[in-house]
Amino acid sequence: MIERKNHIRLFSVIAPFYNMAFRSQLENYRRLLKENYWRLDDKIERAIDIGCGTGAFARALSELGIKVTAVDASSNMVRIARRNLAGTGVRVMRADFFEDLPFEDNSFDLLVASYVLHGHKIDGRVRFYEETKRICKKEMILHEFFPNKNLLVSFVEFLERSDYRNFVSTAYEELKSFYPVVDRVRLSATSGWYICRCE
Repeated sequence: MIERKNHIRLFSVIAPFYNMAFRSQLENYRRLLKENYWRLDDKIERAIDIGCGTGAFARALSELGIKVTAVDASSNMVRIARRNLAGTGVRVMRADFFEDLPFEDNSFDLLVASYVLHGHKIDGRVRFYEETKRICKKEMILHEFFPNKNLLVSFVEFLERSDYRNFVSTAYEELKSFYPVVDRVRLSATSGWYICRCE
């Protein structure tokens, strides 16, 4: 509990700095969706972005005509995301997957989470898997670190006290134990999408 509160506190503090990258993140997500949207189910109407940060992924999804809900555990991230997403129709709210998310079972066709999982120890990730399987009925995009040898990434994740090393080395097998189908799409030297089918 204390570790989770510290994690939320950390991201509340650094939220304004994350927001400095909003425009470049938005352009990146637009490009990635343009190049890879064909990999997803063709009937996606409702999506949720968990750990939405400043709202870049949620905005890129909404531009595809998808009804998007964006949630984050950090009140500062939510405040900034609301500003960034004003006028887009994206619903933004504070919510934490460690608690029961305020959505009915199978509420969303698509669930996305960008750089969320590696920040949590295995018990937190299991909680994420359980809660996301409950609310997502079709598929998930987990935008995460892939195995790499980037020392800067390792150093930053060490400073953030994430579970980066353990997650990166076991992610694929770990995800396969929770979802019936897991596809890997490497997007860069350090990151990629795990596309998990929930059906």
